[in-house]
Amino acid sequence: MFGLFKQKNDKQLDDVIMRVGSALHKQVRSAADKVNQANRKSVFKRMDDALTAGYLFGYVQAAFAEYSLTEKEMDACMRKIFNGIFPDEGYSYVMSQIDLLNNADDMGLNMKIEEIAINFGQGIDLGENDAKVNGGGLEVASSLLLYLSSGRIRDAD
Repeated sequence: MFGLFKQKNDKQLDDVIMRVGSALHKQVRSAADKVNQANRKSVFKRMDDALTAGYLFGYVQAAFAEYSLTEKEMDACMRKIFNGIFPDEGYSYVMSQIDLLNNADDMGLNMKIEEIAINFGQGIDLGENDAKVNGGGLEVASSLLLYLSSGRIRDAD
């Protein structure tokens, strides 16, 4: 009997993983498609920065907030989503930004680390806001698309 509940819960999580991953991938893909060839380099550079990593992290955390997942379950969901967006690199990319911040000795003495922390935090705020505003309609998120394609940031509420 308990196995049936777990299967139902796994199916529900798999559905959310698919919706969240699709919403995020759509923004990344749209940004790459939206700009002309000359500006693609800028888009790809922004894909590899702390704000993007923070956005992805914040969006996924917020999208799964109501599920009361364990750290291990949340980690598994993140791995599936991030590696689905950036095959075999997404999870390690986001976690490397977090590790960098967690292992920083004194942010006040290192302006580069402090800048990364600020950008990562701003990305988290944007991602959380998009996930909350969109609720069930995760496919309408747009803050990452705006940032990747233009470098501009819409203020999080």
